[in-house]
Amino acid sequence: MTGWTKIIQQVESTDAPSILITVGAARGSTPRETGTRMLVTSSHTYGTIGGGQLEFVAIDAALKMLAENAPRSHQVLKLPLGPELAQCCGGYTELLLSTIGNDDRWFADLKKALEGKQNSVLITQLSNSKLERRVLTDPDDKPALSLDLQTAIDQSLKSGHSILIEKDDKSENFSLIEPLNEERFTLTLFGAGHVGKAIVHALSPLPCRIKWVDSRAEEFPENMPSNVEKIVTDYPNNVIEASAPDGYFLVMTHSHQLDFEITAELLKRKDGAYLGLIGSETKRKRFFKRLGLKGFNDEELATVTCPIGLSILPGKHPAEIAISVVAEILQQQRSLGIRKQGQTANQGHQFG
Repeated sequence: MTGWTKIIQQVESTDAPSILITVGAARGSTPRETGTRMLVTSSHTYGTIGGGQLEFVAIDAALKMLAENAPRSHQVLKLPLGPELAQCCGGYTELLLSTIGNDDRWFADLKKALEGKQNSVLITQLSNSKLERRVLTDPDDKPALSLDLQTAIDQSLKSGHSILIEKDDKSENFSLIEPLNEERFTLTLFGAGHVGKAIVHALSPLPCRIKWVDSRAEEFPENMPSNVEKIVTDYPNNVIEASAPDGYFLVMTHSHQLDFEITAELLKRKDGAYLGLIGSETKRKRFFKRLGLKGFNDEELATVTCPIGLSILPGKHPAEIAISVVAEILQQQRSLGIRKQGQTANQGHQFG
């Protein structure tokens, strides 16, 4: 997905009108999920909503809007993904095309929220052919909203996914809630060795935050991705204590003893979404025996993933391990997201 920061940069860099394309309803098999967005100007496109004929039709419609002397402020494209679009996905997608510019009031609020890294959402509402957008910074004005909208906002902020609330008749009346914090989860990675470097390389392009911890400053690369925080410390317990709930943790330091100590401290928290420990089955047995002697029961030990990575990808090269481990983390994150979706099923449709 093209992030809001990138879209803001493009909109501000030109005085020409722009059209924002946003995926709304996404039912069945579709190229991209609800909330995916791209930007179209008369000469360029930024981002993608899935490519193929779907994207071609959307871009063509956006260009026609821009070509009008007084371009419409918005339109909704309803697109079955079948033979008519030369696609065989079999799903159904609705796209919202809308003008976007520096003079939009919500655009200024959006920039402010992003700059302040506030816990905010963008609410897009289409009702009776009237389109409105507003940025809501929690908990500002939330009590004045309907209960289903309040619930959807809470769920969107927790999951990092967009939520679409539709009318039962699937008419062009909906509310789309998009979290402005596009980092869907935080991974704390202990260890800057070869595998650690490969994991950061594989994971950093995705919408997440990475805290990378090691005592050896020289092991870190000179240039770090923008969503990676380098933490050089001899006291990893301080990082553990400062970590937020529902975090993802990977333990792969240069020392087995340090691995053991970090794992034990992480187990004490009991609030992580994923705890991975690099190692063989032999290391697992030895660590689990020692952890048992420290008082951890079988249920607690079962929350430790060791060996890490998908069993169907058992490669030993650091890049192979990284691919396998990142796939496992994303699978876990996806699984948690699906479970959270069920909590708001009666409020509407949530995707992504």
